[in-house]
Amino acid sequence: MVSVPGIKYPIMLRGRKADKITFKEIFMRKEYAIDLPASVTPEFIIDGGANIGFTSIFFANRYPTARILSIEPDADNFGSLVENTKPYPNITPVQSALWHRREVIHVVDRGYGERGFMIDRDAEGTTLQAASIADLMEEYKLPHIDILKMDIEGSEKEVFEEGYSFWLPRTKCLVVELHDRMKPGCSKALFKALVQYDFSMSIRGENLIFTNNNFVG
Repeated sequence: MVSVPGIKYPIMLRGRKADKITFKEIFMRKEYAIDLPASVTPEFIIDGGANIGFTSIFFANRYPTARILSIEPDADNFGSLVENTKPYPNITPVQSALWHRREVIHVVDRGYGERGFMIDRDAEGTTLQAASIADLMEEYKLPHIDILKMDIEGSEKEVFEEGYSFWLPRTKCLVVELHDRMKPGCSKALFKALVQYDFSMSIRGENLIFTNNNFVG
């Protein structure tokens, strides 16, 4: 367990290289310390690709009144996510994957390391139920999304190709790490969707940050 300044409860690391890299990104480089307008106090956050919970924990301490859905498909990561987020009643772990529709998909390892598990409809591997963002908003009664974080190893291509017209205008801030190296077409799908709306863009670390100038709350 590791104690982090500014973080209420100690955090569990598994001693793996991937965990150490993610820990540095989130708690040392603070890549998710987003500069929101002073008038915005986040109520609803979705952490897509939550891994073992570091980003959700960072958000829970930064925005203690927000409800946070932590979405993670890999079973091993999810178990650690549940343990890490137990002290935070405002974090809800969900073993699923962000996708463009609700359907059964496969979690696959294509050799990108412990932080690079992908999902695929037509591959072999562990199966689980994927969900669209609209599905999650309906199931968990989220009227809008203040922060939507996506680090989903290439699945952003499908998420932004189809079914985004409901949730995207209802999203205030979108934080995306793109993975064209893993799945060509991710950037094209993202910008093709966003160009239909009025978002401003900035960059922080590996993340693109988009702020909705015409937020439908």
